[in-house]
Amino acid sequence: MSYPCPICNADLYETNDVATCTFCGRASQADYLCPNGHFVCEDCRLADFAEVIERTCAASKETDPGAVVNLLMKHPAVLMHSPQHHLLVAPAVLVALSNTGQVALKPGRIASAVKRTQDIPYAVCGTRGECGAATSVGALVSILTGATYQKDRERSLALRATARALENIAEAGGPRCCKQSVYLSLEAAVAFIGQELGLRLPLNLRCEFASRNPECKKERCRFYEP
Repeated sequence: MSYPCPICNADLYETNDVATCTFCGRASQADYLCPNGHFVCEDCRLADFAEVIERTCAASKETDPGAVVNLLMKHPAVLMHSPQHHLLVAPAVLVALSNTGQVALKPGRIASAVKRTQDIPYAVCGTRGECGAATSVGALVSILTGATYQKDRERSLALRATARALENIAEAGGPRCCKQSVYLSLEAAVAFIGQELGLRLPLNLRCEFASRNPECKKERCRFYEP
């Protein structure tokens, strides 16, 4: 019996080779390996998703946050639509800023970014007009500016950043797609920090999940690739 690779869906084959984990970058003995070289170590398979984000960001050399979120969304713990998507935007942008040398990634920053959106429930986009991916944009700007509820400009920037992302998602229409919401929030985040904070990042977004989504909007989505 063969198992599909969570990264590219190719059939895994049995092996005793040492391989490098696609997520955390650490080498360990593999029981199964993808013919395209993908491997998920046991620690990353069993970790909760918040820990997977931290492990992946610690190993990442990516300067494009789109590549970071696409990898994380391929982790077996992430369903097509799930609250794990709420956690992605701020960590992906922070690690990309760190890898371009624009921001020092201090200890605990990724964990803090994750914690700020970890308690947002599933489906709140429909029940209270909030998207966790958009809120992650506000968390990002709050971290970058040191915003608190007592500050002036910093607080306003964080609120405006979330509002920009929510507007992007609202204009895209429904039904909901968590992948699309992450992409639209990333676009808002990269544009906002470029304009307001002078921080520039490359961003190339393409959806690699359409075939798995029975509710895919297809040509109605800018990120759709048949």
